[in-house]
Amino acid sequence: MTQTLENAINLPEEQRFFRHGLTWEQFKTIQASFENVPGVRLFYCDGVLEIVTIGKPHEVIKCLLAALLITYFEVKAY
Repeated sequence: MTQTLENAINLPEEQRFFRHGLTWEQFKTIQASFENVPGVRLFYCDGVLEIVTIGKPHEVIKCLLAALLITYFEVKAY
């Protein structure tokens, strides 16, 4: 069975999906299938796979922090 997350980067908010009872090898196989999917992050711990879609709020905060860091380092360089 194949599952897809269509338009994952267009979701309004971050979403989380969990799958329990996976082996490390199964996780690595799933991870490889998500290799070219933007806006999706995979985490694995103790047999639990967590699939997280990165929402707009996350992207806005990420860009704001990047801009602040760039400004800080430009000021520090002079």
